[in-house]
Amino acid sequence: MQKQRKGFLKILQRYMDNAAAPEEKRVMDFWYDSIDNEVGEPDHAYRKNLEEKLWLRIKSETTGEKALPDPVKRRWWESSVLKMASAAAVLFVLGFIYYTSDYRKLASFPVKGISVETFASLSHTENNTATTRLVQLKDGSTVRLDPGASLYYPESFASDKRVVYLVGNGFFDIAKNPEKPFLVYSEDIVTKVVGTSFTIRKDKISGNVEVAVVTGKVIVEKSAHSTADFKPGEEGVVLTPNKKVIYLAESEQYVTGLVESPVLVQHQEEFVKPEAFNFEEAPLSSVIEKLEKAYGVEIEVTNKSILNCPITADLTQESLFPKLEIINALLNTKSAVEGTSVILSGGECAPFKSVHANP
Repeated sequence: MQKQRKGFLKILQRYMDNAAAPEEKRVMDFWYDSIDNEVGEPDHAYRKNLEEKLWLRIKSETTGEKALPDPVKRRWWESSVLKMASAAAVLFVLGFIYYTSDYRKLASFPVKGISVETFASLSHTENNTATTRLVQLKDGSTVRLDPGASLYYPESFASDKRVVYLVGNGFFDIAKNPEKPFLVYSEDIVTKVVGTSFTIRKDKISGNVEVAVVTGKVIVEKSAHSTADFKPGEEGVVLTPNKKVIYLAESEQYVTGLVESPVLVQHQEEFVKPEAFNFEEAPLSSVIEKLEKAYGVEIEVTNKSILNCPITADLTQESLFPKLEIINALLNTKSAVEGTSVILSGGECAPFKSVHANP
């Protein structure tokens, strides 16, 4: 009865704020019209008749079956007597409308396993603009929602974890808290983090979901049927900076890879100073070693005979792949991404020539 009363009061507030859904407004109008026209009936018969009519109204609104005529439009709270004593007779019915409305919303919600009570308690932010929208969470984390995206989150996080639900695309910058892992549910996957930044994107055509990490480390897994007691296991993918995974919705498989533009994950002086990647007669092996450390990416050279080839080049570039293109030009190699690694194949030591990224 307490939940039904809360449902009634929420519908009542929305009705008075002129924000009620059409079916909610029609039921409320019908309720008052029934009270106004049947006050002379015996109490028991009156309540029974009223509830029967309300149920018929609900059935009409939710199934499209034969409807009762719309009542005379009036603002029932303007009556000299509010007749709130009659509310008890219809709390259950109105509570049903309230929860049925939430069930309808939950049925189209892409994350499964959430109870209607939990769903109804979540705050909701939707980006209806043409640019990204910043959402500031109470724990200090921020989320940048792409146009059309929505974020569902509790008013206050639980004591042991922080759980949010994403519909659409978003970039997350999570406040570090090892004692309270951050869980992002999106479609059929859950991304677990402690403190990091990453993006989650959904392909609207295929339904595939991509998670790409900028900083820190995340675990991506298929979400459990129930989100209430979910604890990530060892069946997912661990991602570090510049790595990404695509979850194939149809086959329920993971495909790992590198982000389109890997950035520096190490910002020590040896990588950020102007001459950090300006090489003079440096063996390819040392160049590769420095690139791996700077970008957190494994680079495999299949032709071991070129590891000692001297490299003289200015590789001052913002991303990893332009640097590799310069090496390809120098040694006649080819580079390709396989999983989360780069494979450098072919090539030979070429006569000395200098290549600069910014001639």
